[in-house]
Amino acid sequence: MNVTPPPEPVAEVPTEAIDPVAEGMTTKGVMELCDRHLGRARLLLAEVKGLSADTQLAWENTLAKVDRIAFELSVGAGFPELMNLGHPDKDVREAAKGCRPKVDEFYTDLMLDAEFARVIQRYADSKPSLTGTRQRLLDELLRDFKRNGLFLSKEDQTRLRELNEQLTQLGQDFTTNLSEARGTIRVKPEQLKGLPESFIDSHKPGADGLVELTTDYPDYFPVVSYAEDRSVAAALTREFDSRAAKENVPILEKVLTLREQKAKLLGYDTWADYSVEPRMAKSAARVRAFLKQAADLVAVPGKAEYAELQQEWLKSGANRYAPPGQKAIPNHDRLYLVGRVAKRKFGFDSKELSEYFEVGAVSKGLFTILEQLYGIQLMERTPEPGSVWHEDVRVLEVMDGGKKLARIYLDLYPREGKYKHAAMFEIRSGRRLPDGSYVTPISALVCNFPKSEPGQPGLMTHDHVATFFHEFGHALHHALTTQELATYAGTNTARDFVEAPSQMLEEWAFRRETLDLFARHHKTGEPIPDALFQAMTKSRTFGQALHTQRQISLATLDFEYHSRKTPVNTDAVFQEVMQKTQSFSYLPNTHFQATFGHLMGYDAAYYGYQWALAIARDVLTRFQKEGFMNQSTARDWRRLVLSQGAGADENQLVKDFLGREPNLDAYAAFLAGK
Repeated sequence: MNVTPPPEPVAEVPTEAIDPVAEGMTTKGVMELCDRHLGRARLLLAEVKGLSADTQLAWENTLAKVDRIAFELSVGAGFPELMNLGHPDKDVREAAKGCRPKVDEFYTDLMLDAEFARVIQRYADSKPSLTGTRQRLLDELLRDFKRNGLFLSKEDQTRLRELNEQLTQLGQDFTTNLSEARGTIRVKPEQLKGLPESFIDSHKPGADGLVELTTDYPDYFPVVSYAEDRSVAAALTREFDSRAAKENVPILEKVLTLREQKAKLLGYDTWADYSVEPRMAKSAARVRAFLKQAADLVAVPGKAEYAELQQEWLKSGANRYAPPGQKAIPNHDRLYLVGRVAKRKFGFDSKELSEYFEVGAVSKGLFTILEQLYGIQLMERTPEPGSVWHEDVRVLEVMDGGKKLARIYLDLYPREGKYKHAAMFEIRSGRRLPDGSYVTPISALVCNFPKSEPGQPGLMTHDHVATFFHEFGHALHHALTTQELATYAGTNTARDFVEAPSQMLEEWAFRRETLDLFARHHKTGEPIPDALFQAMTKSRTFGQALHTQRQISLATLDFEYHSRKTPVNTDAVFQEVMQKTQSFSYLPNTHFQATFGHLMGYDAAYYGYQWALAIARDVLTRFQKEGFMNQSTARDWRRLVLSQGAGADENQLVKDFLGREPNLDAYAAFLAGK
């Protein structure tokens, strides 16, 4: 009798041999990277499935390999996903785009594999003595078998596979369309009046005597914030809110239909019900209650702020650019009016403040703050030729007492074809190896900040600075992990918690003791004058209520899209939600939802930003009491939360740091401007 021998065990690979960046920057390399790690995942799965009925099951031959599969999929898909959105060569972007569908198909097959599930269930039935994340992995794997269709009929499983394949492809298309979209307008040089001098100097007229403005962030946000000719702000916003609309509106509406079909196939009423179940909130009803509570908290201060903006809209004459008879302030005038009111009431000029935020100095200052707080070193090294995907990309090594903890790539400036927002991308997850060594995490920050050129300093707005701190908060969370399992390492937490560490770090961009470490005038080297700092501090809360209302509006929009019966007219729902949740008007015949990239990755979870903000404000109460540069407090945060990843229920992690049950008191005070 011929007996098929068991497959050779998949050997562990030394950490430094798993470097996706070293090989994944070419068309061939990125495809081979994806296929090799996917192949290793398949072999690991075969090992688990090959365990015979008389084999004694243990952690090492079951769930340890499940975690290794998660690691292989992360490495195989992470860098290709970044290259799909960040490589300057479109051929490489297209090749990288082919990875995610293959990885998602493997995961779908894994969770529908009855042989695999039988082994895991048999291991669970043996009542293994597991604790911590090992027990969590078993519990969540058993839960996810149902969530991923294991108990469906063969016919329904086939349908589920089809839905997953379509959703993966459509989600990629939506994101790629948005990354590659770039609207432009051309204006007369005099129409730039009100914009910073550095902006005007870097936007010279072309041969036709006109200046080109693009929908890229370094153009768009200064224009809507400062241009005195509000017709320019309106024209650029019309382009900005219509990026990729022709392609992405039908994609979004198709995605919503397919998501609803998938949810119902799996036994859920709506995609919102399905999406929220594994998160901290647990249920759609709790999310709705939270959004209502947040809206109620911010309603009174929001109304007062809007009344002041309306007075300024009329007083400044900005209203003359609106259609005749329109009483609502256009959304694209919000930042402009907030700035004018802040300058009048508090003497705060955001253009003046930006003179103190040259992009290179901000980078060094951020690194200094983190080094002092966490006892680490952020060492920049010069990339070897061909070792990064664009000449602007910088490389940081995160060190601690001579030990390398992680690597972070910084891709900070805009270019054609690049992801247009700001985000952290995981390239390699942390993970404890059997020999006790640790796989050092690798990540990349992709942003779109002004770039310093000879004679042209890249001056960041304070919002840019806060964004940089925010995104680096994700990178730090990823870098400082010591979590044993890749499944729960670093930022692999519940989606409605993951923004808490990053939103918390934004606060260091508002403190005198931290700003003084790096905020210097780009010409004189002087620190921010006390009067300007005081004006910034006093004006900070103004506009916060309206900003929060907007975030609640977007979270509500996301939730409504994923709670309605399909087909959904996304334009109609957008107008309905905005009218109910905001006082601002939007330009007609634009399609903001086509540009709302979070609808793909944060589907029915955009509420998580406010949910996590409530956690972040609570966490900050300890820093407010003990000092924002208190190393002991920061290292408690590192030890009890950042290093843990999802090492325990996220509520417990916060409780351990605070020494009490978390609450919404600090969040409510923040929304009230206190």
